[in-house]
Amino acid sequence: MNFTLECVPVLLVDDQEITGYVLNKIFSEDARNDLILHATNTPLDALPKAKEVDPAVILLDLVMPGVDGLTLLERFRQHPDFADTPIIMLSSHEESYFKAKAFEMGANDYLVKLPEKVELLARLRYHARSHYNLLKNRKSHQILKEKELQFRIVTQSIQEAVVASDLDGIIRFWNQGAVTLFGYDRDEVIGRQVDRLFPHSFSTAFKESFKELLSTGSLQKGDIREWQGLRKDGQQVPMEISINSWSEEGKTLIASVMRDITQRKHEEERIRYQAHYDLLTDLPNRNLFIQHLDESISLAHRQSVSFSLLFIDLDRFKWVNDTLGHDAGDLLLQECAQRMKRCIRTTDTLGRLGGDEFTAILYDITPDGTKLVARKILDTLAKPFWLKENQAQISGSIGITLYPNDGGDKERLLKNADMAMYVAKNAGKNRYWFFNPGANQE
Repeated sequence: MNFTLECVPVLLVDDQEITGYVLNKIFSEDARNDLILHATNTPLDALPKAKEVDPAVILLDLVMPGVDGLTLLERFRQHPDFADTPIIMLSSHEESYFKAKAFEMGANDYLVKLPEKVELLARLRYHARSHYNLLKNRKSHQILKEKELQFRIVTQSIQEAVVASDLDGIIRFWNQGAVTLFGYDRDEVIGRQVDRLFPHSFSTAFKESFKELLSTGSLQKGDIREWQGLRKDGQQVPMEISINSWSEEGKTLIASVMRDITQRKHEEERIRYQAHYDLLTDLPNRNLFIQHLDESISLAHRQSVSFSLLFIDLDRFKWVNDTLGHDAGDLLLQECAQRMKRCIRTTDTLGRLGGDEFTAILYDITPDGTKLVARKILDTLAKPFWLKENQAQISGSIGITLYPNDGGDKERLLKNADMAMYVAKNAGKNRYWFFNPGANQE
């Protein structure tokens, strides 16, 4: 292991120098200052550069002249020094075929470049941390195999749970980490079956790993796997587990090293949530809303139905922000989101694009039904808002486009809805307007 989590080398392979410039700017402005960028814009120099840098994470452009990213990915995975190095593929667009192919060939992640700064840094640190832990655990496992006596001494002091069982699955060793993880004292488990530590489905998988280990001498598809453990109190806990075998006094024992990854799973879920939801209103953000819009277009096309797209802008929001302050503005946005959610069906989608702009997808609905929903939204927005001790009065302007009449793709639908919204605003606000390139009649 040639890196620490305080100094993480990141290798960028991209023929466009602008990518390296942007990443270097992001890294240098980051307060933690733990990510160090090394870059090459020549694909053929990728492997030599990797040997020189020994990166913790590799960022690999998908499309490059001469040698494409998938070919380089394959070469990295075939090289023993980089078989397990986290590799994140970069692409200028979301393409399901290439994305699936990249994961099939061993990529750890796939990003449309360049993602939002917070998400990019979080993903890089997550993969670096995983790589760091992988190398750390492998080193520990090698030591445990080579020195049986050291194994017994060390396992009583490490935080990970270490459980050893014989070939019949009977527990023979149980360290303090296992007591902490599972809640059983040593006397409660020694001589008992090891499969009591796992839910039924994972207990079966554990037995299969036993067979694999005994037939091959090692687990061929990665030493570390994610499983579910079963605590004494019946609670399931996500964990990483590695299984190895060694012989002691003519008997073969199976050692399982387990680590609680509950906190990591929560962090992963938090990162996923922040990538798809607006943290102020808990509504889908622009990225997730666009994804829902794409899905609605595909589904409506297959089912031969229509849907309405509403572009909603809050009138006088700037006045609230400037007069009552940003805290009041945030409260207003939250309350507007809640009021508008009550105006639509559970099958519809309401999102926040940013600022005081909201969008809604009303699926499988008629124009008359759309008018009723739009009017409900306008009416609820026109009611007074109590922002702590202050009262505020606003309204809304709504632009409406219909699929497929007003456009067959998301760009055209959003653009036309935006145009209709401005017509509604210029016509006096507090109204909705259906897109009409000709008469522009409500």
